[in-house]
This record gives sequence, structure tokens and C-alpha cells, in this order.
Amino acid sequence: MITRKGADCSGAKRGGHIGNLNYPSMTAVFQQYGKSKLSTHFIRSVTNVGDSHSIYTVRIRPPHGVAVVVEPERLVFRRVGQRLNFLVRVQVEAVKGLSQGSSVVKSGSIVWSDGKHIVNSPVVVTLQQPL
Repeated sequence: MITRKGADCSGAKRGGHIGNLNYPSMTAVFQQYGKSKLSTHFIRSVTNVGDSHSIYTVRIRPPHGVAVVVEPERLVFRRVGQRLNFLVRVQVEAVKGLSQGSSVVKSGSIVWSDGKHIVNSPVVVTLQQPL
């Protein structure tokens, strides 16, 4: 219990996987298990705290060897306080020759900008070869 009060979560919506906690950073951990292509996605919500009628365009700096797609590529805010969602898809090919119990970590970022403000979200991908 975080609040020290009882809570009834029976009416709560399912949140999906832990990667959708709406943190700015996105971390994908893949267990290879002989698969050649691995993928996941993240859903993020952002709130406009800047100027009304702001347009943010995404620039993707993918981790080396990782395909990252963001939809939509532009977030068009019409008012302060408006919330918009975007989807991030991550796909990577398995690392060949990775020994049992070892891992490879790759990092990149997604950068949103309206020409005046910059919002940076790290993207980290870990590939693990199980024991």
C-alpha cells in the first residue's frame, strides 16, 4: 500500500504491459530464445504545457540496428492542457553468437520539437540470451 488506505481496484481498466506506465523513457528487454525478430510497442500520452496551437515534430535517433517507428510523426496541439497520444514501435533482429547468460544493450532516443522547445525520450533495448 502506497497511500496507507485501502483501495478498490475492481473497476480499474487493464493497463497493458509494464512498458506503458507513461514514463518518458522506454525500455525493451528481449529474451532471444532462438527468435530472429523481436518487437514491442509503447503508448505514451503527452500534455501541452506550452503555447496553444503548438506543433511538435518527432526526430528518431534509433539505437544501432534497431528499427523505431513513431505514429503519428507530428503532434498538433490546439490548446494548453490538451492531451495527445503517440505509439512507438520497436523491432530488432536477434544478435547472433551471443553466449548463454550474456546480453547486449543499445540506446537511442526520440526527440520532439516545436522549434522552440525540445522533449527527449530515451529508448533502451536489451537483448538477452537465456541460460
